[in-house]
Amino acid sequence: MLRLSFHKKVLYAFCGLTLLPLIALAIFASQSLDTVERLLRASAITALDRQAAETLEVRAIMVADEVRTFLHSVEDDLAALAHLPATPEVYLWFSQSHLRLVWERVGTNRAPSEKRSPIRLYRDIAFIDPDGMERLRVVDGVLSKELRDVSKPANTTFLTENYFHAARKLPAGEVYVSHLTGWHVSKQAQLGSAATPEEAVEGATYQGVVRFAQPVYDVDGQLQGIIVLSVDHRHLMEFTQHITPTDERFVVFPSYQSGNYAFMFDNEGWIITHPKFWDIRGLDKEGHLVPPYREDSAPEAIASGTIPYNLREAGFIHPNYPAVYWDVLAGRAGVVDVTNVGGSRKFMAFAPIFYNSGPYAETGVFGGITIGAEVKQFHSMAESASANIRLLYEAFLTGAWVLIGLTALLVAFVAYRLSHNITGPLSTLIAGTQAMARGRLGTQVAVANPVEVAELATAFNTMARQLNERRERLLKTLAVLRRSRKEIQQERDFNQTIVENVDVGILTLDSSQCVTSLNGVAGTILNIAEEPVRGMPLRAVLQTFPEMYQALAKSMEVERWSEYVSLEREGRSLTYRLALHPISSGRDGGHILTIEDLTERVNLRQQMARFERLASLGRLSAGIAHEVRNPLTGISLLLDELHDRMLANPGDQKLIQRALQEIERLEGLVNELLNFASLPDARLAPGDLAVVLRDTLFLTSKQFQKQHVRIHEEIPSELLHPRMDSDRLKQAILNLLTNALDAMPKGGELWISAQDIVDGCLLTIRDSGQGIPADRLALIFEPFYTTKGGGTGLGLSITHTIITSHGGRIEVQSREGEGTEFKIHLPGGGRN
Repeated sequence: MLRLSFHKKVLYAFCGLTLLPLIALAIFASQSLDTVERLLRASAITALDRQAAETLEVRAIMVADEVRTFLHSVEDDLAALAHLPATPEVYLWFSQSHLRLVWERVGTNRAPSEKRSPIRLYRDIAFIDPDGMERLRVVDGVLSKELRDVSKPANTTFLTENYFHAARKLPAGEVYVSHLTGWHVSKQAQLGSAATPEEAVEGATYQGVVRFAQPVYDVDGQLQGIIVLSVDHRHLMEFTQHITPTDERFVVFPSYQSGNYAFMFDNEGWIITHPKFWDIRGLDKEGHLVPPYREDSAPEAIASGTIPYNLREAGFIHPNYPAVYWDVLAGRAGVVDVTNVGGSRKFMAFAPIFYNSGPYAETGVFGGITIGAEVKQFHSMAESASANIRLLYEAFLTGAWVLIGLTALLVAFVAYRLSHNITGPLSTLIAGTQAMARGRLGTQVAVANPVEVAELATAFNTMARQLNERRERLLKTLAVLRRSRKEIQQERDFNQTIVENVDVGILTLDSSQCVTSLNGVAGTILNIAEEPVRGMPLRAVLQTFPEMYQALAKSMEVERWSEYVSLEREGRSLTYRLALHPISSGRDGGHILTIEDLTERVNLRQQMARFERLASLGRLSAGIAHEVRNPLTGISLLLDELHDRMLANPGDQKLIQRALQEIERLEGLVNELLNFASLPDARLAPGDLAVVLRDTLFLTSKQFQKQHVRIHEEIPSELLHPRMDSDRLKQAILNLLTNALDAMPKGGELWISAQDIVDGCLLTIRDSGQGIPADRLALIFEPFYTTKGGGTGLGLSITHTIITSHGGRIEVQSREGEGTEFKIHLPGGGRN
């Protein structure tokens, strides 16, 4: 193993501690600078791209504004012509005086050249009388001898134009403006023998017009005629034909393949200026508009270029084309990324041409201007800036590494000198110590800085002594803490066992009424777990028990409080005792909330009270029934005898008959009282509940059919029960079925089902009758309570007594107007 001297160790350590951070810093700085350079380039590209997009958008807005101005100038010309006499001399002068320069290609495909020449702004100028007959017409600066009846669209230039009728309906001062109208130019017609539109100098050009028409009225408001100015389509082409986003800015004809060109579209989405003439809207030979290029267009039509282009239908080429159309229609300008039919990916700026005359008044937009820039051309300025930034970064990085290298040499030299000065005295001291160990006690060491070395040894010994003393104190403290922890653990386990095993729910609350803990009983009562509610406000924890929170909210300012709370849940009456106790003195120490479920205890008390009440009522009923029964029998016999003696008096005999009927009804009531008072004990034995239900349904089936009640039964083939009194259960079910029948006097539906459950059997009887009001629902099992005029009110009370004698319970749910449902729970049997 290589062994180094102390001097070299210090030297290497000093160099390492000095140079390694420097090198790490240099690497980190290089990486950071590289990141900064990339972010700077990305920011520059983004900023320059944004600037290029804004420039392109501004140019589109300026061109759109030029078109708007041009359209309004045509309207001004139309208004000026309306004030001039309609004579051949005036119209010829007007045609000759309105010229605009057109920059176009001339020559041949092989030898093209350029020419700028003035051409007439209006291809066709006409004055039409009120009947539609042209009275004066100048075509291409020449007075035409062919005057037509343009009230018939077939006589117009393009066979289907209706500008006369549209203008004739306008009031004075209003202007009609048509969409671009012209014969469609096919791809073959434009290209001829050329391969691209740029090379096609000899090919066909688009011949079209935009017609401006205005009615002329005399001072009496009589229509004198219609003036029509037909703008030559070539002047619209001048606005977009020569635009290019390159450094040239303007060309005689743009390059379609590069994507660096502009075009114009109208408010219906049709292209009306474009380097590819076959993309411009046009008419077929019959004067009908040629349908646009769609996703389902025939391949041969696409290849031959016989279909124009409409941005609304071009979403299949790129979704931004229809988006541009709708933005322009909404009056918005912007820049989007698109791919044209030729596959060139480009950025396209667009701007609306605001105009509100004629059919354009509805949207206030004539159409839109788009200027496209091929992606590479669009990013050229940003890429150039990025390259310059990269060169500057590399130059800076090279200089930084040279500076770091020189700094490293200087650090190495300084480290050598410092390590020699530090280790020299220590080496001398070590050599003297070793000499003394070998017995040379008189050895003298010449240490330049003996004070520093002595202070170092003294400080070390002091530190070691203090550390040992602190260690001893820490060991003693740790032993005390262990004993305290064990005692606290035992006390906590004891308290936890008590809290978790009491039958009372316990919640602890902090001073802001938030739950800090709860035991398992509280979680069972409130149907919540401890972890999700820890730290939640008490209101949120008791959100399913608002009755509890309302009672607690009134008592939060009281130091100690207790109250009983009754509530209804799922058809059951529940009773809880709430108590609030302070955890410590004062109001900032929190509280303990206890919740004790007294439902079973209250139900048992209510049941015992009911049994005592029923027993007293039974004894009273039996006594009354016995006392009343004998006199009733005597009265009945006497009235029967009197009835037989009144054969000569039919009226009196009828009255006696009615009295006998009332006595008979009274005897029935007495018998029911005796049955209720002396109800025998249930004779419980194994049986089949399914048989009892079917027998009871059989007894009542005729009455249900007669009353048009439809029965739905879900009764298993066998439902065995170990302890049941079949006769008394049949009586109880019969009472429920009779009540259901009475609740549906005009017919309805009855559902009866039986099933095994975990702890016994469940019988359900539900009708679609009148229902029971909510305020009477708690009284229906009381003796002599009835909602029927002729009933005794003992049927449901007897049913309740029978079910209770089986150890079961009967529950009822009802909504007035919707029906009533009884559920009978019989314990024993069922699934295990």
